[in-house]
Amino acid sequence: MKVDQPGSYLTLKEYEASKERFADSDVVLFFNANWCSTCKIARDNIESNLDSIPSKLAIVVVDFDSETDLRKKYGVTIQHTFVQIDSDGNQIAKWAGSTTAEEIAENTV
Repeated sequence: MKVDQPGSYLTLKEYEASKERFADSDVVLFFNANWCSTCKIARDNIESNLDSIPSKLAIVVVDFDSETDLRKKYGVTIQHTFVQIDSDGNQIAKWAGSTTAEEIAENTV
C-alpha cells in the first residue's frame, strides 16, 4: 500500500456497501444536486483533482433530491452542504460552501 495514496470520492451506495473500509478516515457526506451550479463547481474541482484528496478523507456524494431521510437526519436544508460523520453515522461537523478537496479537509474536525 502506498503511503501517499489519495483519499476516496465515492457514491453513497458505494460507501454503504463498504463502510468498514473507512473506519479510520474522515468521512464527509457531500449533499449536492445536479442542477446546483455551486455543487457542479465543487464536483468538477474534486473530480478533476482526485489525487488532491487527502489520504484519510472519504468524500461521499449524496443526492440532495432523493436522500430526504438523510437530509432530515442531519438537518440539511440547502444543497452544497457537507456533513462529517463518525463510523456510527453521528454528525461531527456541518458546513456549506467548500469547492475543493483541500477546503473540505480544512473543515473536518
